[in-house]
Amino acid sequence: KIYPSPLNYYRFPKSVCVSPNEVICHGIPDARPLEEGDIVNLDVSIYHEGFHSDLNETFFIGTCDEDAHRLVRTSYCALHAAAQMIRPGTFYRDLGNVIHAEAAKNNCAVV
Repeated sequence: KIYPSPLNYYRFPKSVCVSPNEVICHGIPDARPLEEGDIVNLDVSIYHEGFHSDLNETFFIGTCDEDAHRLVRTSYCALHAAAQMIRPGTFYRDLGNVIHAEAAKNNCAVV
């Protein structure tokens, strides 16, 4: 059996998460139209053969300003920097520290 992981999870009403702009994560899709300059993250999760999997991607809608590009670039670099550290024995706090450092270096904040 395969099904969308978010659907009905703690009453989550949709099968995909859509997080535009300031919505940090797990946004509930609604009727708001996408607009020029939006940044949108789509998060698709499924349950299949006893496992949950998750895939997300961030998209620029139309032309976005340099701050939007800097934010997405910084997020990607922070993810990559933390991923390089992952191995047995790595503490979550160490991952958080490298993510925070990458964000601060680019005048961004971690929430």
